[in-house]
Amino acid sequence: MGSDPNCNELDYHLSFSPCRYRKVVSNNCTDGVREQYTAKPQKCPGKAPRGLRIVTADGKLTAEQGHNVTLMVQLEEGDVQRTLIQVDFGDGIAVSYVNLSSMEDGIKHVYHNVGIFRVTVQVDNSLGSDSAVLYLHVTCPLEHVHLSLPFVTTKNKEVNATAVLWPSQVGTLTYVWWYGNNTEPLITLEGSISFKFTSEGMNTITVQVSAGNAILQDTKTIAVYEEFRSLRLSFSPNLDDYNPDIPEWRRDISRVIKKSLVEATGVPGQHILVAVLPGLPTAAELFVLPYQDPTGENKRSAEDLEQISELLIHKLNQNSVHFELKPGVQILVHAAHLTAAPLVDLTPTHSGSAMLMLLSVVFVGLAVFVIYKFKRKIPGINVYAQMQNEKEREMVSRVSHTESRAHIPQTELRRPGQLIDEKVECQLIGE
Repeated sequence: MGSDPNCNELDYHLSFSPCRYRKVVSNNCTDGVREQYTAKPQKCPGKAPRGLRIVTADGKLTAEQGHNVTLMVQLEEGDVQRTLIQVDFGDGIAVSYVNLSSMEDGIKHVYHNVGIFRVTVQVDNSLGSDSAVLYLHVTCPLEHVHLSLPFVTTKNKEVNATAVLWPSQVGTLTYVWWYGNNTEPLITLEGSISFKFTSEGMNTITVQVSAGNAILQDTKTIAVYEEFRSLRLSFSPNLDDYNPDIPEWRRDISRVIKKSLVEATGVPGQHILVAVLPGLPTAAELFVLPYQDPTGENKRSAEDLEQISELLIHKLNQNSVHFELKPGVQILVHAAHLTAAPLVDLTPTHSGSAMLMLLSVVFVGLAVFVIYKFKRKIPGINVYAQMQNEKEREMVSRVSHTESRAHIPQTELRRPGQLIDEKVECQLIGE
């Protein structure tokens, strides 16, 4: 019997005897060997599974978190109806099927976490087995990128830049960094880098984050100088009521504060940089920069920076720096942790831990003095010591009494004659 190429898809097929006999047309015989040479249905021979593959329905190697992904299992050879299929999705979930016909529409699965998952499929029948692997990248859409780095730094000092993502876990990412005068970007798989600036001035840094088919970026400017001055600023408490704590609002308020400082002090805006810090209560950092002309002349010295800083502090302490947030809402700007403004207590305060330690030492010393001074008057204290003292006094008294009788001076001993004479004298006097 010859093999049938359709055996992979059909359980049964018609096969003929290899003798190839046929009945003559004019032959009127009945029965005989007709049954022997008539085509009969015959079961296909079994085969071991071979050529197993697993792919996604759209042919991609990516899937989105929280959405259905359809996986297709394909087998080139093998007994379709009597094959056990086991699929492991790589996230702790596995399923089994008894034949491939039940998987014609694919296998649907939902991944709830991002990452790279190893999807494995194993097929087995009585003649053998086969397996296949698919590495599936599960991601979620990247919504926002924020570049975090210092506002001002010193020349030739290492600077750390970090890309902060929202959401924080989005899968496999590629970071492209542009900074300084580099004509080629730095490409990394990590969200942080370190670098140095060798020249003074304002520098721009851009990070691009590639997540699947989407690319987001953020750009920041950093001032680089050999030396500068900085001062922490605080504000009227009512500013916190209007602080949404978003980057756009912080940038707008920084520009308003800088404008108010320039108007109140007359210091050129090139020497002032204001950066409102994230979080509550609202605070900002004021930087005094040694700005110089493009020609490199008229550069401020360290003494000039000190004079500008003193002028700014003086105006801040006089409540001369303020701005209108909206009609009827005035915000005062103060110098924090330096000198006290009239409306805000900004006097230097001691460290809380140091004060606590000092109070603890004083309290312990006082307690020791009181216990030592009045320990006999406080019930329950030194009971054991009192009992020991009483025992010692009792033992000392007994020993003293014994010693007083044992150690009589020789001069005080009397002879018998002296004792008789003294007795006679006593009688005479009594008479």
